[in-house]
Amino acid sequence: MEIIEKVAGVNKYVVRFLDDGDRQETVPGGRLIVPWADREPWLADERKMAAVVEVSYHAEDTPQYEAVYRLLVEWELIDGIELGYNWRECCSVQIENPTVVCQALGWDRDTLLAEPLTYVDRHGVVVAPWSLAVKIARQVAELNGDAIMEKVVDEEYALKLEAVHGRTIRDHRTGELTTLPPEYTKERRARSELAMVQIRKWCGVKAIRRHDELEALRKEVFRLGNLVERAIRELRRCGQDAIAATMEKDLGVPISSLKSSPLKRRS
Repeated sequence: MEIIEKVAGVNKYVVRFLDDGDRQETVPGGRLIVPWADREPWLADERKMAAVVEVSYHAEDTPQYEAVYRLLVEWELIDGIELGYNWRECCSVQIENPTVVCQALGWDRDTLLAEPLTYVDRHGVVVAPWSLAVKIARQVAELNGDAIMEKVVDEEYALKLEAVHGRTIRDHRTGELTTLPPEYTKERRARSELAMVQIRKWCGVKAIRRHDELEALRKEVFRLGNLVERAIRELRRCGQDAIAATMEKDLGVPISSLKSSPLKRRS
């Protein structure tokens, strides 16, 4: 097929079918994927992508996919990684700048390309199966364990609220808010809960322990803040304003800061 001319005012072209007696036809521009001279590289990429999708699509709509999506896309912990979402790229991983990604992960290029079926397409993009997406996600979790554990705890708290009050969503077309009852989101919550369990495991025991210790410290600070506030209030009630003021000054920070622990919203 070769292009003869573009149809004025619309995205259509007059083409000639070289293998069909020079037959001519007007076709939409969307059907003209690549120039004829580039057909072999395009077909090669299509075959390789099909092989990648064949071993990757099983991950779609699973807790593991949600865990990987949170770590590589939604939480913006690493740049330059995309996960395929349509039927043609389903659950593949695509990296436009492998050098930058390798630096962020502490890997060399050979490690990134070592996964079976991984290839570099005609545009220089690294395309790999789901198994590499999981390996990258685990590395991101290990490198950012403390920050990720904070996100996990926040998400788990939100899921608990959703189980009681339902989930509010916004219609992208009208902007209207709709609250879905808890029973309507039960399946989604279950998948998200399992995803958070998976992310915790990938963060590792040390990150979990550090987070638990920090949470315990926050609880203690919150408890002490309440005690100090009650003590100062009682001193003022008894007419000991000077002592109360001295205690506030010696404390060095506002009492309100001691009582603003994130644990207040998680308890």
